[in-house]
Amino acid sequence: MTRLFTLLFFLTLALLFVNPSSLHAAPKPPPLKIHFISGSKEYKSEPSLKALKTLLESRYNVSITASWVKDGAKNLPGIQHIPNADLLIVFARRMKLPENQLKVIRKYYNTPKPVIGIRTASHAFSREENKTFDLVVLGGNYKGHYGSQSAKVTNSPKAKSHPILKGVGPITSTKLYKAGPLAKSATLLQSASIDAKNTHAVTWANQYKSARNFYTSLGVPSDFNNKSFQQLIINAIFWTTRRNATDYRRPKPSTSKSKSSP
Repeated sequence: MTRLFTLLFFLTLALLFVNPSSLHAAPKPPPLKIHFISGSKEYKSEPSLKALKTLLESRYNVSITASWVKDGAKNLPGIQHIPNADLLIVFARRMKLPENQLKVIRKYYNTPKPVIGIRTASHAFSREENKTFDLVVLGGNYKGHYGSQSAKVTNSPKAKSHPILKGVGPITSTKLYKAGPLAKSATLLQSASIDAKNTHAVTWANQYKSARNFYTSLGVPSDFNNKSFQQLIINAIFWTTRRNATDYRRPKPSTSKSKSSP
C-alpha cells in the first residue's frame, strides 16, 4: 500500500510540471520534400538556388535535393528524387534530356504535383516539349527578352489579396522577359515595365489539372538578394504545396546571452 501511495505521489508531482498545451499539441509534419533542377549558366542558377536552399533550410523544416547541370544538359543526375518530391522547382535552360528522363518529369507534373518555374524554366526543354511545359503546365508564353534596362516590377491590383503576394513589396529587376497572352487558367500576379510602352507579365499562378503551379520570369542574380523576391518564392512554395508555412517554421534560435562570470 505504501508503494502505491508513493507512486501516486510522484505521478501527481510529475503532472504539475507538464505543460497542458503539450498534451494536445498536433504532431509536426514530416519535412517538405523539394527538388531543384538547376541549369542556367547565364543567370547563375546554381549559386542562386544554393543560396535559396540555405535560406529555406535555416527557416523551415524542408528536405532539398537537386540536379545541378548546365545549359543543354543531356543527363539529369538525381532524377530519382523527383517522383517522391512534394514540389519541383525548375530553373534550367534548353535541356536535351533522353526520353526515359523526360517521362519521369512528365509523370510528375501529370500526377499532378506542383511545379515552380523560375526565369529560364519557360524554355527549360526542347521547343516541342516547351509547348506543353511553358504554355500548359506553367501557363506562360515566352517570347524572348529585352536587354539590360532596369525593369520596375509591380503587383497586380486585382491580385493584391493573393497569398503569394503577402509581404511582397516593389522589386527592381533587369533583362525583362517578353510574355505573350497567358493561359486562361493563369492568374496574373506581377507585371514589369522598362518604359511606358513596354510592360509584360512576369509572375503568375496557374492551375494545371488539380495542381497549383507558379512561374516568375524574374530571377537574375540580384533578384535573389531582394527580400521581396525571397518572400515571393517562399510564399509560392507553401501556396503550391497547399501547406501552412507556420507548421514548417523552425524555432528561432535563442537570442538571450548567458551572464558572464564576475
